[in-house]
Amino acid sequence: MYCRSVLCPNLVGLILLVFAGMRAPATAQSVPPKLNLKADLVLTTAFCSAEIKRGNGWTTAKERFPVGEQLCPLLAADLPSLFASMEKSDKVPAQNTTDADVILVPKIGDIGATMGRKQELVVVLEWTALDRAGRPLWVQTIEGTAHEKAGNGFSHGKHIRLLNDAAVRDALAKSEEAIRSAPGLLKLAQ
Repeated sequence: MYCRSVLCPNLVGLILLVFAGMRAPATAQSVPPKLNLKADLVLTTAFCSAEIKRGNGWTTAKERFPVGEQLCPLLAADLPSLFASMEKSDKVPAQNTTDADVILVPKIGDIGATMGRKQELVVVLEWTALDRAGRPLWVQTIEGTAHEKAGNGFSHGKHIRLLNDAAVRDALAKSEEAIRSAPGLLKLAQ
């Protein structure tokens, strides 16, 4: 039905406004409160350089998954939003020499990659939270995973980067959630 009347465009606009009003209002996501703790994040050289290499470049594709290289800057940028304050260091401080309430020590437990049409990358992070005296408050293992197609000779490198990015981001998101809900940290923050 075609309408040449002046009322038709106004009628269409009115109908759109009615339907737009019927949609559920968007709810603002609440930002969880920060833990009232001073934290020290220990990012060692071994952690920040952790990677897995496979393939020889001759009979199989040469692949490199620089997990630590990507994870370190992301942890340093994202984890401070969980705590009242956070500093970064490259080694665990000696007992009772820091003013931090909690010392977070991530460690790469394992990095595994499977080959095939669908590739999978698994990054295992082992988190330890220590108090000033060096006693463990919380220990948890996080597993970040990602799946990506293998691609062909031209797009294989792009798919390797996408696989690495997705596994690192998954490990980061799971780490943030685990830290936010860690019983030992919640008890210390009270």
